[in-house]
Amino acid sequence: MQYRSWIAASFVIGHLPARAAYALAAVIGVIGYYGWPRGRRSTHRNFRQVFPHAAPGEIRRLARASLVNYCRYLADFIQFHRFSPAGLVAACRGEPAFAGLDAVLERGKGAIIVCMHFGNWDLGAGAAAARGYPLTVIAETFTDPRLDAMVVGARRRLGMQVVPMERAAPSLFRALKANGLLAILIDRPVRGDGVTVEFFGRPIDVPAGAARIALRTGAAVVPVAFAREHPSRREVTVLTDFSVIPERTGDAREDIRRLTQAIMHAHERFIRAHPEQWYKFQEMWPRTPARASA
Repeated sequence: MQYRSWIAASFVIGHLPARAAYALAAVIGVIGYYGWPRGRRSTHRNFRQVFPHAAPGEIRRLARASLVNYCRYLADFIQFHRFSPAGLVAACRGEPAFAGLDAVLERGKGAIIVCMHFGNWDLGAGAAAARGYPLTVIAETFTDPRLDAMVVGARRRLGMQVVPMERAAPSLFRALKANGLLAILIDRPVRGDGVTVEFFGRPIDVPAGAARIALRTGAAVVPVAFAREHPSRREVTVLTDFSVIPERTGDAREDIRRLTQAIMHAHERFIRAHPEQWYKFQEMWPRTPARASA
């Protein structure tokens, strides 16, 4: 079903002008908001945690805008074949951010770019690759191999090296050893191999991989987000935080927790600035103390 839906969407949106594609994406997003009760309720709960004093109407507006913006992101993804390398670079505004990244890479140990499902992370990644940065991204594998091949192929055409999450370890260390960039998404709660930190005032388990790899390799860690500038244009602004510094104290577990906490605090600032561009349609936080304890 996912594969057929993606094929149909790709056929329709792939042949539309950009403005028409965005208009259709907005309509689909609004329909999805009202036609997907479970996702709507989960998104409401997430935004109530981010903005506990917001009025119910504002929470509904943010949740609806989030799904609309996510559909705009998907429209961009479908139309990435139209982008030239120069077009990707022009669409990603952030010269100070790239200058800061160059300074970080002068250390020769690579950099781990930690993102969330926010704005248009694939456009940002494509722009980085088009600028000549060697970029490796960790990606989840879709259950349908046909859909997986389409999504991975689109990212590889943008210049990314895509590594399946299940077979990631050796490629990650090679990428950093070559002073490249390693991109990781961190806003998927996990159990078992994660680390517990606070996010908007409540505990949550998030992947520990970014912090663990950085502390092991000496790579820099840079929280990054790519905020869409206008609802009907393919332009993003790069948001970065270069103040997150991996520190080793001899307590490995605490070092991982503190580094991950700093990453999450950076993303809190990005989300507060552009909340409608954070795409989280499953509940981010456990709803009961018992669940949190488990």
